[in-house]
Amino acid sequence: MNWPAVSAIAELLGALAVVVSLIYVAVQVKASTRQARLEAARDLAARFSETSLAVASSREMGELFHRGGGDYQGLDAIDQLRYRSLMNSLFRGLELQFHLRREGALDDEEWAAVESMILDFASLPGVKTYFAERGHWYTPAFLDIAWRGAPSKDRPAGPPMADQYRPKSADDEATSA
Repeated sequence: MNWPAVSAIAELLGALAVVVSLIYVAVQVKASTRQARLEAARDLAARFSETSLAVASSREMGELFHRGGGDYQGLDAIDQLRYRSLMNSLFRGLELQFHLRREGALDDEEWAAVESMILDFASLPGVKTYFAERGHWYTPAFLDIAWRGAPSKDRPAGPPMADQYRPKSADDEATSA
């Protein structure tokens, strides 16, 4: 028996086994990642359903959503806060679905439905005001989707919240006078 030949064949078989093992691990990791993304998409869909259910099951929340969507400025300070919280819950979930789409967790048909919701909600006057005040809470890529089709002049950037509550300095007072 030729031991060097047997040794070479054993090394070749060992290397082949390593390659096959690596391919198997790569396939398993890819499948696991896809499953995790799908789970995240399902969780976000459930979150959106919970927000919708809160509006549908409470007359008060339904009225707030309706009034705020039409005339945010007409709400008193407490209702504005509640409306902003409701919009944050709604749009944070939609933004997460946008990012899942970018990672391939939502197919074209699912994304078309989500995008339609984003565009429909973003067209409401009260939501436009919400984004004018709180648009800086969202990623620019998501805002591009939310404002698709809106003229540039209607795409508010909104001041950072900290600037709204920051005490004015002497320089600010002199500038505004």
